[in-house]
Amino acid sequence: MVLIRYGVSYLIEHPPPPNATSAYLELDAHVVLWIYATLSDTMCDHVVGATTTFALWHKIKDFFLANHAARYMILNRQYRNLKQGDLSVSEYARRMKLLTDGLADIDHAATEVDLTTQFLHGLDKRLDTIRIVLGDQGLSFDTVLSR
Repeated sequence: MVLIRYGVSYLIEHPPPPNATSAYLELDAHVVLWIYATLSDTMCDHVVGATTTFALWHKIKDFFLANHAARYMILNRQYRNLKQGDLSVSEYARRMKLLTDGLADIDHAATEVDLTTQFLHGLDKRLDTIRIVLGDQGLSFDTVLSR
């Protein structure tokens, strides 16, 4: 969001051109230093040596996506097995939404229908009537939650 706000997102999308101006290189170095300053020491150890925004961003991205398949397996299992149990409906919905956001972050977004179906499926047995009534209406997740 910060890179977009300042109009420099192109620095992570493309490597510097071979004939980059000194102004371009100065801006790129400035963003590299800013990103390094925001990283934990452990993360810096993984990306050390990247001298352009493009290279640094791709090292960070590769680090977090290296476990893409395992992360999908874990999140998907948690998503499919989540039940309300002793949770309030709002806490149950919050956890369900966090899992779907996590899946979307690794390019496995749940559809609105799937989210709503999973949510209704995991509701506690004492809410069976609500589950049946709302499940037959084809409502969005937010609408089901509000009702």
